[in-house]
Amino acid sequence: MLSSSPVAATLAVNDLERARRFYEDKLGLEVEVQVAETVRYRCGSGTSISIFERPMTPIDRTVAAFEVEDIQAEVADLKAKGVEVEGVITLDSGVRRAFFNDPDGNIIGMRQI
Repeated sequence: MLSSSPVAATLAVNDLERARRFYEDKLGLEVEVQVAETVRYRCGSGTSISIFERPMTPIDRTVAAFEVEDIQAEVADLKAKGVEVEGVITLDSGVRRAFFNDPDGNIIGMRQI
């Protein structure tokens, strides 16, 4: 059943090498596997995020979100690495969120529940 299967976000990027430098150097993700023009990164709790090269235009919505324990620490770490992160917002539910873009304009979110 899909309800018990892991899921992986898969994002298009215009320049695979530039995107790899961002995901590996700025976000600190480790390559799990690379097949042809697709690179999959290992993330927490058995999840992953994949990038593949294809001409694309960014869309105006979040394409992936990391669930983090300490959003302020994550924001500070990313900013120290030169990533522009929007300020942390707190929703009425108490969930805290922040967003940043990858080099191709994909919107990546972080949320602390």
